[in-house]
Amino acid sequence: MFVQSRAETNHDHKNGVALQQRRGNSETLVQWQNGRQRWVSTADLKGTIVLIGNDTNSDDYEREL
Repeated sequence: MFVQSRAETNHDHKNGVALQQRRGNSETLVQWQNGRQRWVSTADLKGTIVLIGNDTNSDDYEREL
């Protein structure tokens, strides 16, 4: 599942993959299609957030924005 950023203006930062979350899930580490990784506000993401490589129950981390 790919996520998009509502706040990002850089065209290269699209089709991101969510890797992990921190600060009570308020920030998500996203790797964009150009290879860059950034912590972004989870509220600024659109799409279904599914953390890649997560070894816990996916129900805790999957949600629709």
